[in-house]
Amino acid sequence: MSAIIEAQVMNKEAFAPYGELIECDGAITYDCNQGRAIRYHDLLKNLDVTDKLGKVGLSIYKSVPSPIPFEVEVMERHPLGTQAFIPMTKDHQSRYLVAVAPGGDLNPALIAAFIVKGQVGINYKKGIWHLPIVALDSDMDFLVIDRIGPEINCDELTFSPGHLLIT
Repeated sequence: MSAIIEAQVMNKEAFAPYGELIECDGAITYDCNQGRAIRYHDLLKNLDVTDKLGKVGLSIYKSVPSPIPFEVEVMERHPLGTQAFIPMTKDHQSRYLVAVAPGGDLNPALIAAFIVKGQVGINYKKGIWHLPIVALDSDMDFLVIDRIGPEINCDELTFSPGHLLIT
């Protein structure tokens, strides 16, 4: 292995340079639907997808689990829009892996990795390098909010086998 990155527990402050967390804790709430629901209001504050001819897209990713240690094969970035992943799981034990690095030329020495609870979503800033979504413990479905448009909005960088491992 050329580099080993130790994943840390996700927290708002450590992730702030790369994006925002999407979670109910601390949110403004309203009773609604005749008292049958609570609205957790305005959870995604930095949605940015309108560059060029972009529009908001909603998709669902169905992910199968991968173990840690996890060998990184590719990192990607989206220069024209943010990308939000919101877990659709009720399993409080589920977790997923996030690895990020600053925009610009990818420097593997600057990659940070996080273990995220399956009840917390993430929103990557434009241009931030990130690992494609990786479920850890079980199958996970994610609602994805990102930019859809005619321009190419995904740059990928592949790694040689054995080059980068997340523990």
